[in-house]
Amino acid sequence: MPENCPPPAVGVIRDFFLTEFEQAAGEIETAEAIPERLLRQAAEVGVYRLTMPAEHGGYALPVTDYLPYLEAAASGPGAGRMLMHVTNGIWRPLAEFGAPEQQAIIPRLASGETVVAFCLTETAGGTGRDMHSSADRDGDGWLVTGEKHLITFADRADHFILVVATDDRKARDSLTAFLVPRDTPGFGIFLGQHTMGLHGTGHAWLRYDNMRIPDTCRLGEVGQGLDVALSFLDYSRVSLSCTMVGLAQRALDEASSFSLRRVTFGRPIAERQAVQIHLADMFADVSAGRGLVLNAARLCDADEDFTVPAATAKLFCLNMVGRVTDLSLRVHGGYGYTKDAAIERIYRDARGFWFEEGTAEIQQLVVARHVLDRSAKAVHGTGAEPGRSLASSPA
Repeated sequence: MPENCPPPAVGVIRDFFLTEFEQAAGEIETAEAIPERLLRQAAEVGVYRLTMPAEHGGYALPVTDYLPYLEAAASGPGAGRMLMHVTNGIWRPLAEFGAPEQQAIIPRLASGETVVAFCLTETAGGTGRDMHSSADRDGDGWLVTGEKHLITFADRADHFILVVATDDRKARDSLTAFLVPRDTPGFGIFLGQHTMGLHGTGHAWLRYDNMRIPDTCRLGEVGQGLDVALSFLDYSRVSLSCTMVGLAQRALDEASSFSLRRVTFGRPIAERQAVQIHLADMFADVSAGRGLVLNAARLCDADEDFTVPAATAKLFCLNMVGRVTDLSLRVHGGYGYTKDAAIERIYRDARGFWFEEGTAEIQQLVVARHVLDRSAKAVHGTGAEPGRSLASSPA
């Protein structure tokens, strides 16, 4: 990319996801993969490099300027917004914690030549101190044993950021991250985790038993796994919340457009008060979610503590996108329950948000801890600041 090249216009990104991606929605659902031509086009229009630093070939957009692009991507099929969301976040742990040879991967992420998957979730345990995957020292390397599941884009990732337990797994600093190449001997990648929505995102199980990796695979210091994970996840809460706003806006657009076309008893249903009330509630919900996301993004760009505002935005938007897609389906009536209607896919894609990088219950714990801590300080003049942990951050 030439130096000082401006980012693409938001309209260019929106057109890409609402034309090329939207037209391929059926193909993506059937094949459970994004067509190679779309992956190449995404690289050509600049989808992968929007937030990356200029020294790595990116446009270096601050989070607030990036939000409209995320909304635009989220208006199309779910695989598209996942493509933008993951790629524009996964470079962060590499840039902050990576050795020079690991940071050298970032420009290849920007061009689409390389894909890196983030691996935290497990079937048998949690994502923090309850993590079962472990790494034990073995001479100048490590023996890694365990499993992960629902790993996004594992079908085509070249490298995997693997967060596992090391040393005292009960301690806060018990986690360590590794950047593991796909072709590592003993690294099993098992495709076929078919989800309700978000088709084309290549979810898979990872399994490894005494997989030996050199210490050069370590990402950051021993015990820094939590910080490595949160360098992706803290930002990701804002990003993911914005995609919920984008998908909810698409659901609202579909509902309002349909209400003008659908005629019953000689009148468009848009003239009926019940439908107008649904549309008004949807609009209010989307607008409120957009405001919460923008507030968190501004704090993030200002390098201020945005943990609670981001958790608040994510908590609200999780519930908001559920309400809006429910109402949109109701406006569509029986037609919306058929695969001929875009809302059918939108409805399924929206349900994936409940499980991405932290549930609503986790966000509630983060916010409740903040509320109680603030009250304790007001009443008693004391109160400990909530610590950063995977138990209180999305994962």
